[in-house]
Amino acid sequence: METGISVVRKAPRWNMPWLGVGLWCNGCPPLGCEDDEAIIHGYCCGCKHVFDNLPILCPEFLQCPLNLHGLCHDYEYMMRCCC
Repeated sequence: METGISVVRKAPRWNMPWLGVGLWCNGCPPLGCEDDEAIIHGYCCGCKHVFDNLPILCPEFLQCPLNLHGLCHDYEYMMRCCC
């Protein structure tokens, strides 16, 4: 059974919730994208898309979760709705 980054399925970045594609955006945290935990961990742990280019440096000591499903969901929400 595969785990980790190799099995992360990235959702398309289209956001049309009225057609059932994407997420309903219902607010964003007060922090900027560069300071958001979901953005930093998602970007550094394998949730980012090829075209995602953020001013984030991934530290070597960053601990990535074994199950990335929730993290990648939060990352996608932030990228689609807030950043």
